[in-house]
Order: sequence, then structure tokens, then C-alpha cells
Amino acid sequence: MKRPRRILLMLRPPEKFRADYLVFGFLFLLGAALGHFIGGFIREEQSVELADYVLSYVRSSYQPRSISPWNVLFSYFRAPALLCLLGFAACGTWMIPVFMAGQGFFLAYSIHCFGLALGRGGVLLAFASFGIRCLFVLPCVFFLASRSWAKASCLRDGKRLAERQGAGKNDFYAVFFCAVALLIGCIVEISLVPHLFSLLMTQFS
Repeated sequence: MKRPRRILLMLRPPEKFRADYLVFGFLFLLGAALGHFIGGFIREEQSVELADYVLSYVRSSYQPRSISPWNVLFSYFRAPALLCLLGFAACGTWMIPVFMAGQGFFLAYSIHCFGLALGRGGVLLAFASFGIRCLFVLPCVFFLASRSWAKASCLRDGKRLAERQGAGKNDFYAVFFCAVALLIGCIVEISLVPHLFSLLMTQFS
């Protein structure tokens, strides 16, 4: 009983960095609002081409026999991996906040494009496409962003990462549990999303 509890305590963010979640959440929402705003500049004559592109993308990417596990793995792990790398650079103190705003921007812009191209059905397709992924990826992204920003701040201030109490072991457990959660998300998406799309695509056939 003591070991699991000790691991959970190691995964808990430091007290002074818990405010990062609020800051990163605000930046994420700000980026999402900007993405929705920029999406509003898409002209109506472009919506037909956009609809053809979205439908062809969905049909080619989410067929049960054609879905690529490697593409799903890359989609799940690219953002967390980049955040981990930014924690080893002093520039991560400003790149991580920009990255979080970018995550919100591209997510909102993609959903807006789905909705603009296909109407309410497009919004449902967008949630089927990104919903499960966001359910697993976003918590890991926020969690790793906070820890990586703390490490980057130490480098910026000229401190050694070893000075952070238990930093190595804590970061190992954090990355390990995030990796397990992301792998579970990959399995769920590969197993479930193609069937969701096959149901939703009937209204566009």
C-alpha cells in the first residue's frame, strides 16, 4: 500500500507550479478562441472543396482495414514528447506557453472546418475524430507541460536539474504513467473510432 501511495505523491505537481495549470488552461482557451475566429474567414465558395477534402480524409483514414497504428501512435505521442524535450531547454519557458496556445488553436480550427464543411454532421465527425484523442492526450499534455516548464525554469535561472528534490524519479514516473495512458488511448481509438465513423458516414453517403 505504501509504494503506490508514494508513487502518487511523486506524481503530484509541486505546490508553486500548480498555478501553471490555470495559466496553460487560459492560453489553451485563448488559442481555441483565435482558431474559431480565424476559421470564420473561410469563404463560402471554399466550403464545397473543404467538404470534399474532409469526407475523403475521413473515408481514407478511418476505414477499419486501412487505419494505421503508427499514425495513431504519432498523433498521440508527438505533443507529449515535444513537451518533454522542451523541458531540457531554457527556451521552454516561453515555447511551452506558445505550444499550449497552439494546441487550442489547431483543435478549434479543425472542429470549425468540420462544422463549416458538413454542418452539424461535421461537428459530430469532429468529436468522433478528436474526442477520444483529447480525452487521453490533453490531461497528459497539461501535466507534462507543468513539469517541463518547471525544469525549463530551473535551466533559465542557472540551476541544475539535480537540485530539484527527487526530480529524476518523479519525472520518470510521470512519463511512464502518461505513456501507459496514451497507449490505452491508442488502443481505444483504433478499436472504436472506425466504427463510430462508419455509423456517422451513413448520413453523407
